[in-house]
Amino acid sequence: MPKGVDIVTIGDDGSVTPEGNEARYRLRSNHGRFRIMSDTPGLLILRRLLPDEEAGDDLDDLEGLLTGESGSIESGGRVMLAGEILSPMTLFQMVEVVAERGFQGDMQVFGADGRWFSLSLDQGALLLAHSNHPDDRLGELMVRESLIDREWLDVLLGDVSETSRLGEVCLERGVLDREQLFVLLQKQTSEIFLRMLLVGDGSYVFTTPDPGRNEPPRHTVHIPVRALLMDGIRRLDEIELYRQLIPGNDVCLLARASARLADLDTDATTLLMQCDGSKTLEEMARLANLDEFAATRAAYFLVKRHAAEVSSRSHLDETEIRRVCEAFTEILRDVFAAVQTAGGLEPAKQMLSAWVEGSGYASFLGERVGSDGSIDTDVVLDALRASREDDPVASLHHIGHELVAFSLFCAGSALTREQEMALSKDVNRRLQLIRAT
Repeated sequence: MPKGVDIVTIGDDGSVTPEGNEARYRLRSNHGRFRIMSDTPGLLILRRLLPDEEAGDDLDDLEGLLTGESGSIESGGRVMLAGEILSPMTLFQMVEVVAERGFQGDMQVFGADGRWFSLSLDQGALLLAHSNHPDDRLGELMVRESLIDREWLDVLLGDVSETSRLGEVCLERGVLDREQLFVLLQKQTSEIFLRMLLVGDGSYVFTTPDPGRNEPPRHTVHIPVRALLMDGIRRLDEIELYRQLIPGNDVCLLARASARLADLDTDATTLLMQCDGSKTLEEMARLANLDEFAATRAAYFLVKRHAAEVSSRSHLDETEIRRVCEAFTEILRDVFAAVQTAGGLEPAKQMLSAWVEGSGYASFLGERVGSDGSIDTDVVLDALRASREDDPVASLHHIGHELVAFSLFCAGSALTREQEMALSKDVNRRLQLIRAT
């Protein structure tokens, strides 16, 4: 999507500025008065005021809002469910609600890692699914299923156009018959759905079908969502186990000389051939023609059976980690300075030091954090390299926010109410900037 098509900037003064003419047009076509329904971190939801509703009234008639019985509402997809993804179970529960109630519509899922998913559901069935992940493309699935090799895929992709998609090209060339294509589309749709359920951080929105949609989809499948959810909950349980040894797709694996191939299944044996310590699991999975889940499973058993070891995490952004550590350090030092001015620094430092030790964060943040507010970036980097977390940078943000929150609590015993409120306001503003930058 071109830059600026769906992006707006909200300034410190609350002003809203669209980036680009397309975004400006989309806002202009929705001009009017709106109520802020949610402003939780990472998700802003606005709802247009209904014709018979005063701006100060409470929202009592949710059913009327959804059905349009409270007044004339513009046509188009209507938001029925939206929110933040707090854990992998969030999407499982939301999809379960949609399926059990027989809702018809589209679910968009936006992962914090940049992945995007789109599902169409109707009466408890999954009709189609798309994502922006390369492994979810039909051609990649055909390679994984050993129907074609990559050279043949490149030839077929050369015939793909706006009017002739890969599946149709395969039919025309006799690579697939219609029954084979339908089975592949079912498998592709199921895999995208199951991959989506593993998203543990981001946001989602479920809308009713857009009556203004010009063309129906070319191909749909009807897969019962209940069966997919059963498979999904099994995968959620398994991936939680695998993440104990394989924290993410950015790990690099190194084969051990003592590896016994007789103890490994086909996927693990194939993946082991790529374990040279320089390639990430994501790269190895593509070379081994394995999907993300199968590759993670194979990697887990390689490490579990001492056939390979995790050598590094190549995608750890050291520059970003240093930036975040320095930003948290600046905030902590300013809190210390405010408390020192008020004359209560030593008791506050003792409280904070005791909390850091008791929480177990001393080995993560370094020895000086409790005494002068300095976070040791080198100590943090070493801890994150060894971390088993799926998103180590997110863990740093979480620990940093906890540290700052407790430092403000410690400062409260020395500051006046007005001083405490002013400091808290400034700190919260800077915390938002750390996350947003």
